[in-house]
Amino acid sequence: MKRTLVSLAATLAFTFASPRPASAQERVIPFWDDRVPAVIHAEVDGVAALETIRELGRFHRVQGSPGFAAAAELMKKKAEAAGLSQTAIEHFPADGHTMYAHFRSHVGWNPIAGRLEEVSPRPRVIARYPDLPVLLGDYSQNADVTADLVDVGRGTDPKDYEGKDVRGKIVLADGALPDVHKRACEERGAAGFLSAFPNQHTPWSDEERDLIRWGHLSPYQPANRFAIMVSRRQADELRSRLAANERVRLHVFVRAKMVPDNYDVVVATIPGTDEDAGEIVLTAHLCHESAGANDNASGSAAILEVGRALEAAIRKGSLPRPRRTIRFLWLPEITGSQAYLVRHPEIVRKLVAGIHMDMVGGILSTTHGTFHLSRTIETLPHVVNAIARAFFDEVVHASARYAERGDDAYNGFVWPPGTREAFLGDVRGFEMGSDHEVFQAGGFRVPMVYFHDYPDVTIHTQKDQPENMDATKLGRVAYLGAGVAWTLAALPQEEAGRLLEYTRGWCQERIGEAGMAGGEGRDRDLRLREAHVEASETLRSLARLWPVSIVPLGEAMSGTRALDAAGGPAEDRRVPARSPEIVGPLDVYYYDFFTEVLGSDVSRALLARRDGGEILAYETMNLIDGRRTVSEIRDILSGRYAPVPLAEIVDYLDLLTKARAIHWKNAPAPR
Repeated sequence: MKRTLVSLAATLAFTFASPRPASAQERVIPFWDDRVPAVIHAEVDGVAALETIRELGRFHRVQGSPGFAAAAELMKKKAEAAGLSQTAIEHFPADGHTMYAHFRSHVGWNPIAGRLEEVSPRPRVIARYPDLPVLLGDYSQNADVTADLVDVGRGTDPKDYEGKDVRGKIVLADGALPDVHKRACEERGAAGFLSAFPNQHTPWSDEERDLIRWGHLSPYQPANRFAIMVSRRQADELRSRLAANERVRLHVFVRAKMVPDNYDVVVATIPGTDEDAGEIVLTAHLCHESAGANDNASGSAAILEVGRALEAAIRKGSLPRPRRTIRFLWLPEITGSQAYLVRHPEIVRKLVAGIHMDMVGGILSTTHGTFHLSRTIETLPHVVNAIARAFFDEVVHASARYAERGDDAYNGFVWPPGTREAFLGDVRGFEMGSDHEVFQAGGFRVPMVYFHDYPDVTIHTQKDQPENMDATKLGRVAYLGAGVAWTLAALPQEEAGRLLEYTRGWCQERIGEAGMAGGEGRDRDLRLREAHVEASETLRSLARLWPVSIVPLGEAMSGTRALDAAGGPAEDRRVPARSPEIVGPLDVYYYDFFTEVLGSDVSRALLARRDGGEILAYETMNLIDGRRTVSEIRDILSGRYAPVPLAEIVDYLDLLTKARAIHWKNAPAPR
């Protein structure tokens, strides 16, 4: 169902409040005087963002490594040069012991050198680190090994090793790296392994046989040996030779060590005039392999450009200082967000909404990725969704007019030497995959829209390079981000009525989507009810930021009370409560809560096995507040995502109970 709604939202993008060139009666952005978007556009520079990507691409930015620390220093200097305030790098221990709520930190990693050679029968150097940064799987450690190569297939099942002696050998395996390490190295004494593990799947995967993918051993295993990453073509060629009974002897040299380090978080602000009005946050993860251009030097560069452009306009006097502070965070992905928010509850209380950017600059013809603006999670509706939609529509409309006719406001948002094509993207529902998960999770609950490209055939490989980035797209995304952030931070009270009018229309559109989504009976009734609840909560979020009188959109729907009283085909009145030590999402970047606590992962839960189960499990935990019953949680999920049987929710809650992530405030037997 979610995909149906996403497609419908994209189709309707121009049917409601789609901005057109300004006239005496109409504004480019409905809730801003046209001068304000023009000022923001005049300051944004997509070419400058592209140059930041080039600079960041020099660093192999693995979390808790010297390369990440160097990139953090660069971003701090660039934030200072942009005139941002309170610039700093905050250090949070990554030592394998420090806890950030329920999350146990990883250990840092210091890679220095690496080399893969074939000794016989074809002597040659295959690759070196740091010339090829993705050569070394993260958290590989010192090695100087000359040994025969043994093919073990995936290498994750004991059957893969039947009849094969791998002790002291180098194996070739394509399974998940920590699992291969456990089976081959820890249990059977292999010296290490080569891997072509595919870390993403796209329709182009079979065509990209020379991509070498970024791999990761466990950051919790101090006895790690080594993983050497090779391309699919290289792995297939080696397998063919081994299958022909050729003896392939390799030499692997690694100089790297797992060592205690830090999660470094770069912080900067544009101070507001009212400390009690809250803060707006823009985030991007600074980590990933070199060059890591789209993932995620692009998001890091884009939020820097947002800050630079807005601060420049403020200093010139073309924009006033905002009422609310705008905070910028460059973090290690997910782990850095968890550490920062856990250690700064006083800042969490101030954050009213935000934007996360992760992969926002790719050229379509190269990366095959289009831009997506994902709304906040369904259980955290907010006016930021409507605001973001307004700026998105403006960029889409202006860029299309420019591409088709050569004229429109701001020259179609083009930054030479960038592309001149129309902006290809959509607005869609919540998607998982980056730091916005942490900010919106239970314990933090900061509404975040998510800017991202997907797919991108180059990410997590040696080909994610700056030449695949587009200055025009970067400028468009930075303008989008700046417009959304500035609206949240600085929209004058006298314009709040226009924003309210626009947001009411946006809410009506969302209700219409729910009504047209198909289905019948109780499932449809739940969907319509929750659409009205979403609308009400969205309008209330607006009223919290700008004191306005909210007129209800009307009765949620006839029959809602009867629906509530009926309780559905099954009812469970137990009330789960979150354990106090669980703050943020359960899984935090390599950290699997269920494996850590129970020794098995969440995939055994009924809820996790269904399509979209990851989101449903995440949102189930978010809805546990010590007040809602199990049946109420089921109904909210069914109304806002897809119909979910009560048994699947109960099964997942039982798993959470066993893991001591939740407890029961009351526990009558379900009926």
